[in-house]
Amino acid sequence: MTRNLQIVYLIGCLFPLVLTAQQPFFREHDVPEELEGTAIRHLYQSDGHFLWLGTDDGLVLFDGHRYQRILRTDSLADNRVSSLYRDQNDRLWVGYRDGGIFHHDQFHQLQIWEPEEGWPRAPVTAFAEDRAGNIWLATYGEGLYYWTGKRLYNFATDDGLSGNEVYTISSDQRGRIWAATDGGISICHLENGQKKVAVLGRDAGLPDEIVRVIEPDESGNCWVGTYEKGFGYVSGTEGRVLFWIAEWDHGVITALEMSSPDELWLGTEKSGVFRYAPGSGKLSECSPDHFRNARINELHRDAEGNIWVVKNNHELLSASLLFEFIDGGIREVQSLLVDGDGHLWAGTQNGLFLRETMPSGRDTFRLVQPGNFLSLFQDHYRNIWAGTFGAGVFIFKPGGGTPQLLSEADGLTNGSILSIDGYGNKVWLATLGGVTELSFTMDPALPGAVSLQNYRHEDGLGTNFIYKVYVDSRRRVWFGTDGEGLSLLDQGTFRNISETDSLEIRSVYSITEDHDHNIWFSTPKEGIFRFDGKMATRFERSRGLRERSIVGLATDYKNQLLLIHPSGIDLFNPQEERLIHYDDEVGIGDIQPNLNAFFQDEEGSIWIGTQSGIIRYAGKLPVQQIMPEVQLTGVSVDLQPVNFTQTSEFPHHKNNLIFDYSGLWYSNPEAVRYRYKLDGYNPDWIVSRDQRAVYSQLPPGDYTFRLSASDNDLFFPEPQVVYQFRINLPFWNSPWFAILVALVSIGSIYMIMRTREERLHRQSVMRREKLVHQFELLKSQINPHFLFNNFNTLITLIEEDPPAAVNYVERLADFYRSILQYRESPVVSLEEELGLLRNYTALLRERFADNLQIRICDQLRSGYIIPLTLQLLVENAIKHNVVGRDQPLTIRISEARPGYVVVTNNLQEKWTPEPSTGFGLESISKRYALLTDKKVQLEKNDKEFSVSIPLLDLMQKLK
Repeated sequence: MTRNLQIVYLIGCLFPLVLTAQQPFFREHDVPEELEGTAIRHLYQSDGHFLWLGTDDGLVLFDGHRYQRILRTDSLADNRVSSLYRDQNDRLWVGYRDGGIFHHDQFHQLQIWEPEEGWPRAPVTAFAEDRAGNIWLATYGEGLYYWTGKRLYNFATDDGLSGNEVYTISSDQRGRIWAATDGGISICHLENGQKKVAVLGRDAGLPDEIVRVIEPDESGNCWVGTYEKGFGYVSGTEGRVLFWIAEWDHGVITALEMSSPDELWLGTEKSGVFRYAPGSGKLSECSPDHFRNARINELHRDAEGNIWVVKNNHELLSASLLFEFIDGGIREVQSLLVDGDGHLWAGTQNGLFLRETMPSGRDTFRLVQPGNFLSLFQDHYRNIWAGTFGAGVFIFKPGGGTPQLLSEADGLTNGSILSIDGYGNKVWLATLGGVTELSFTMDPALPGAVSLQNYRHEDGLGTNFIYKVYVDSRRRVWFGTDGEGLSLLDQGTFRNISETDSLEIRSVYSITEDHDHNIWFSTPKEGIFRFDGKMATRFERSRGLRERSIVGLATDYKNQLLLIHPSGIDLFNPQEERLIHYDDEVGIGDIQPNLNAFFQDEEGSIWIGTQSGIIRYAGKLPVQQIMPEVQLTGVSVDLQPVNFTQTSEFPHHKNNLIFDYSGLWYSNPEAVRYRYKLDGYNPDWIVSRDQRAVYSQLPPGDYTFRLSASDNDLFFPEPQVVYQFRINLPFWNSPWFAILVALVSIGSIYMIMRTREERLHRQSVMRREKLVHQFELLKSQINPHFLFNNFNTLITLIEEDPPAAVNYVERLADFYRSILQYRESPVVSLEEELGLLRNYTALLRERFADNLQIRICDQLRSGYIIPLTLQLLVENAIKHNVVGRDQPLTIRISEARPGYVVVTNNLQEKWTPEPSTGFGLESISKRYALLTDKKVQLEKNDKEFSVSIPLLDLMQKLK
């Protein structure tokens, strides 16, 4: 801050006046039934985000339409919110009266913050962040804490803090933390890990050490509000009070907010809201009807240029700082001017008025000259030119005195002056009878100083009815005519612009120039046009223009066009072709503006005259957000929320999606419209007021959800929110599955064919081995020795015991019949095989008597066996061993090995072995190998020879 500016501030602070200046239009936001009676203590918003309300009944998210209450989930929770803050990592910190601290996540839930050191045991009153990224916590009772990301440290009176009862904290441009305490201001920072603090108290010029609020400005200094002595301005670099407002009698200051670099808002405990202009030292009471005698809990300026006020009676109000209304009882304003001294002049049907401040502090308009005044202009001699309806133009000298009147008698082409403009020593008057050019080389307020030249339709003007005269930055003079379009006077020659693209331009109401030197003009029926020096182009109504009849057109400080019409005021950005509508939500719906009744002052404000009074547009107000900020707030799949910032792929059966979104436009939330489209599903855009899009049973594929919001149904060039996701194919429809199925199918066919071939081969082998087995069996049974022995036994029985012979013949017949019955079967039950063996054993006993002992175990388990196997093994044992009285042969059939039938005989081999091919045992082994993995096992030692035959189960029987 420069020294001169400090002096200006100081003068204003020493002699404050409480004025009733221009006021914004406040509107109250209705809270839902569940929040009625709940005190709102805090209101917070960071750029482009939701408004958060800290209440005595929890945290509340407000998007302009809906209030969503978010409660703590810990036991015995105290839901009284005492502070809110969003850090540079976009994380919202929420502090509570009981010392609790939580973070808010994207699922609108509170996540508890639990540092190792634990929470404070005192209310958390504020948060701040220093340059190093440390998060500072203010408490009422335990001083300050700062969190390094790993540990939480205390910063209290023992470290030099001016008081442990900290009302609020704020970070300045140097990253230092300003703490407001009962003992003054403490400016804290960390230096090489060491705690550093500077205390500002009475020694630094503070008249009251109980500092309640701190508000930093862009210069690195701070505004401070106290308990008893009002507010002042404190230097952070010099460590002292730069100035202090005198004789403050409005009580405790509870809130401060810089609405702009040129204005400070103050909330008090019992006296409502005040506004302070540092440059002029002007202190004014804000909207007494709303706030007088009210306690103000919070003041907050949002990104759209709105000021929010929280009152102690649970009311939440907001007002646009872009538009303000002049209180002074003046009506039917037809022309406006702010002179070089900052005085506001107003021409009405009832006279010319000048705004003044009365000793009481209230603004009023003093009548300067009776009459019907249509136009105003100030020349470089500081004279005020006031055009009338029918009486000509008055020239008022600065400082007062009798004005000079120029009328038709003095040579004016017409006495009804609709518009005045000029530069240097020339002034042009637009009248109902043409144009008058006035030239002067000395003060035109002096008699005889002015020379006149009149232009009419015959001079090239086209028509004598002129609505507007406008001098552009190149000193070209433009005229808006009634019926002949736009005329240009350049170097004494008129040029008419009355056609564009076969569209005839008739009347032109208002003219302005943008910063790119394009000339814009408005018409009563066709909207607005841009003339780039070569051709005129109409701005189509389909691109967002509400009204075709634009009665006032001005270019503001930010190169936006101000479109003034009966329905309200629009802001148009020519570069981006973006329109913003303002009407009832800021109090200017149906304003009934008068033709060209506006003026842009040196401060960038545009003053607008209407039938009901004067509106001020703050053209220099810093506004970060000029359109609805659309946000995708949630994605649900099958009614379950998902983390859409990390999840973009879903299985085929998770195909019911819901998109929730908000278009944050607190200036007029009711005007917001949404346009969304799902690429890959929707062929066209869907326009809706709803804040939810539902898609059910989406087929598999890649999708892109596109969303934009607008307050005027003009969705281009509004930015889009894009969310890309994929619904996967079911695995049976995926390429890899088709390939796998193909491979499995080919493999299965191959395996089937191979199995079939193996089965056929096995069957062939089994048939061959069966034939071999049958052949070996048959050979053994038709062996001449076998037959000879059987016949000899039969002859002996016939001679000695005929009945026994008959019985022997029957057994022999049964034996051969069984052979014929079972030889075709692949397997037989063990019981059937043992029955056949018992017949065979009976035949052998007639032959060998007690010299052959065949012992069959009674506890053999059931199973299946290849037919005639046991008979063949018994025959094989007899064939190769001596059977005599001195050397009896014992054959045992048992289950000596689990799962096997074991045929064992004592070993007494013949001295002269009988001829043997070995095919019997080999055939048995091969046939079993085709039916089971168990092998036929042969064991031989000095005493015994045994053959173990596997028992087969039912499945092996069926092979």
